[in-house]
Amino acid sequence: MDLEMQVPASATPPARLLGPDPLLLAGTLSNRLCHDLSGSLGALAGTLEMAAEEGDQEALALAMVLAQEMSARLRLLRAAWGAGSELPELETLLPGLPGADRLKLDASNLTTTDERMRRLALMFLLVAAAGLPRGGTIRLGGTDQGFWVEIEGVRAAWPAELETCLAESHALLEACERPRALAVALSCLHARARGLTIGINSPTRLTVS
Repeated sequence: MDLEMQVPASATPPARLLGPDPLLLAGTLSNRLCHDLSGSLGALAGTLEMAAEEGDQEALALAMVLAQEMSARLRLLRAAWGAGSELPELETLLPGLPGADRLKLDASNLTTTDERMRRLALMFLLVAAAGLPRGGTIRLGGTDQGFWVEIEGVRAAWPAELETCLAESHALLEACERPRALAVALSCLHARARGLTIGINSPTRLTVS
């Protein structure tokens, strides 16, 4: 079943469009960032402690890998969600996606030079990664007028909250309160603020224009 969300083009900011509590949204974002980083940070601390106590070179090597993963994750989240942050080439941010070792990205058909459109595409890459829990391929293409994202892999499916957010504004408002749904919520909020249409063509293609 195809789904679509469309909002007339306007300059209305997301907070006035939907009415989410800015402090609640900030708290949700904080919880999401802490959740994303706490596991890797705990593993890093443990392996460093082991390396220090026992001189374990394997533990030290693992600690270096974990540190690199955390750095890549922070770089990705800063580019996607950080206000005014630098936006590098999307392919260079792939290591920061959850399950990056099981994902492939093909952005060869993305020709847009619109910085805001590229940032929104990056936000939807986070959503796409969540739709490939067992890994797979993410294809991204488009121009300054819009972009599309396709996911392909075992049990590839867009997160359930994306469909509900597209179906009704109330569901989008509720998603702003749940850290696990925040990637979807922020992507939809930014698209709505720009008056863009989001559509899902079953089963795995999403368009933003």
